[in-house]
Amino acid sequence: MARPKLEKHPARLTVTLDEEDYKEVCARAERNDVSAAWIIRRAVQTYLGRPQSGSLTGERTLHSEGRNNG
Repeated sequence: MARPKLEKHPARLTVTLDEEDYKEVCARAERNDVSAAWIIRRAVQTYLGRPQSGSLTGERTLHSEGRNNG
C-alpha cells in the first residue's frame, strides 16, 4: 500500500516592493527560467538561514549578491 501524502498548507503573503527591486526580481527570474515567487521564496530561505537544494545557473547566490555589486 502506498504511503499517504503529507498535506502541506503553504501560507500566502503580500509584499510591496519598490520599482527597482521589482524589476530586479523579475529580471533574475527570467534569466533563470523561474518565477518571481521562486526568487522571493529563495530570498526568504536565505535570510532565515535555511538550507536550499538546487541552484541558479549562471548566477551568484542571492546571499552574496548586492545591488551595487553589478
